[in-house]
Amino acid sequence: MKPRSLNFWLTGYLGAAWLILLLGLGIALWQSVNAILERLLAERSRALATQLATVSADAVLLRDYGSLERSVQDLARIGGVSQVVIRRADGVVLGQAGPHLPDVPVQRVPIAAAGEVLGEVEVQYDSGPSRTAAWQLTALVAVGLALFSVFAFWALRRLLIARLITPVRTLLEVESQAVAEGVPAEVMELGAALNDLQTRLNAKISALDAAAQERNEALRRLCSEQRLATVGQMAGEVAHELNTPLSNILVYAQMALTRCSDPALRQDLETIVEQARRAGHIVRDMLNAARAPAPVCQEVDLAAMAEAFRRLFTPLARKQGVELTVLAEGAVPCQADASRIEQILFNLVSNAVQAGARKVVLAARDEDRPVLEVIDDGAGLPEWVRNHLFEPFVTTRPAGQGTGLGLAICQRLAREMGAELTLPESTPGHTVFRLAFGTVEGGTA
Repeated sequence: MKPRSLNFWLTGYLGAAWLILLLGLGIALWQSVNAILERLLAERSRALATQLATVSADAVLLRDYGSLERSVQDLARIGGVSQVVIRRADGVVLGQAGPHLPDVPVQRVPIAAAGEVLGEVEVQYDSGPSRTAAWQLTALVAVGLALFSVFAFWALRRLLIARLITPVRTLLEVESQAVAEGVPAEVMELGAALNDLQTRLNAKISALDAAAQERNEALRRLCSEQRLATVGQMAGEVAHELNTPLSNILVYAQMALTRCSDPALRQDLETIVEQARRAGHIVRDMLNAARAPAPVCQEVDLAAMAEAFRRLFTPLARKQGVELTVLAEGAVPCQADASRIEQILFNLVSNAVQAGARKVVLAARDEDRPVLEVIDDGAGLPEWVRNHLFEPFVTTRPAGQGTGLGLAICQRLAREMGAELTLPESTPGHTVFRLAFGTVEGGTA
């Protein structure tokens, strides 16, 4: 269906608005005129009843009922008066004229003399002629309003068509807005805005086309990178599995080197140590570049793991002049990945040794949840680095001596097995790293 034109909608809305306005004015006018006439009739009836009650007081006292009857008949002949009744206090009607109208209000005024009520006067006016006059007046005013409304509607419609619709059509038909003479300034501004909008839309479409091409190119690169990421994931898993055995080889080779006196054998052991360190660096680089495999959580004893790590790391710590101890009052069971805990401990203790610590304590305890802390007496961490400590590439070591990925990897490994690594305290001589696991219920986390 063809859409309606602006001319159609303007005509419809303006016509409906004028009709509603006309009806509202007519109803308001009728109610106002009717209310005024009703009030005037009521006041006139009460004034007539009051006057008649004053005149009738002497006639009631003198029992001159004939004069009362004549007065009532004379009043009934007055135009507009429907019924007049004079009633004595005991209810006897002394004079009555005219029919009673059921829907017309009655004005009652008492007849009193010397403070005593002798009777009452009832006067009822016929509102029929008044209502007819009100209808005639209302109809006359309504006709005038209707004629004015029709003229105003026609003039307003002509004005809108001439000053709005026709200029808009002209702007749509011509190629340049400069040739549209006699167009209002607002319509000219509208045309300029439409031209600017069209220009910006064309620019936006061009930008979207370029963005779509870039997106397709990015998708192509992403597919290539995903294939490389798959290879990197496999390499990361292999590196993760090799990390702990290489650390053990390095430690035990160093222990054997301290006990060996054969020069040839010592040279072989030194070669083993050098190659193990090189392999360890390669493994750490691979771990930094790839995500660790999913954790394999099982029930472990944090106190036993801390003691096992102390025995493993003690030869290296002794060589660095560091005292490594374990503080635990009993078994601390939890659900965790043992290899990940060992990797986190190795990173934290190595960082403490490199920070100049001489005493490192591994504290395992069961508070509201299993906790394993690494406490050292190193120089502590500066204030500026604490809020970003677990972010990648944040390090306090000199350039070329650290990548800043160790603690970020430790935090990731901890969270993937349901734990959280935090730094609750770090001052010169006392730094605490806390590894907190989930709560234990019945021996499982």
